[in-house]
Amino acid sequence: MSQEHAVLPAWVIADPFEFARRGSILSGTVEFESMPRFMGELASPQGQVQAEVRGSVVDGECYLEISLEAEPTVVCQRCLKPQQLNLALDARLLLVAPGQPMPDDELEDDSFDPVLADRNLDMLAIIEDELLLGLPISPRHDVCDTPQPRERDDSESPFAALANLRGAGKKR
Repeated sequence: MSQEHAVLPAWVIADPFEFARRGSILSGTVEFESMPRFMGELASPQGQVQAEVRGSVVDGECYLEISLEAEPTVVCQRCLKPQQLNLALDARLLLVAPGQPMPDDELEDDSFDPVLADRNLDMLAIIEDELLLGLPISPRHDVCDTPQPRERDDSESPFAALANLRGAGKKR
């Protein structure tokens, strides 16, 4: 089993099937800033994801096992304040050769997702997809206050000046 450590520029697997057959490992960190779609969902672009991709063969099928850990900051949809999430995600991808049909079994078996395994497989895009899928639809703190309306002084209302004019125009 070989082990390859990589940083951002090396998140490409030249031959995914060979990678899986060898039981290779690709691991490292990816900055949130290098994933624009994921960053669009965050309250802060600061942070990184710890990623590990392992190749494996099970029953003659080639797989990529992906483990991700990240602590992105999102906006709580209840109080509208920043909230830090603790994401620990695992995914299993079945490698499908170009020109081969995607398996229908995946509709019944959700333990893996098929992925088209072209040469120079862009793992950064796959990592970004998995992070996006791992985000809650409507993130909320377990306990938080809902936003309260601001107290207003009616004299500050733009219509308060109209009320004064209306009163000044009355004839007695």
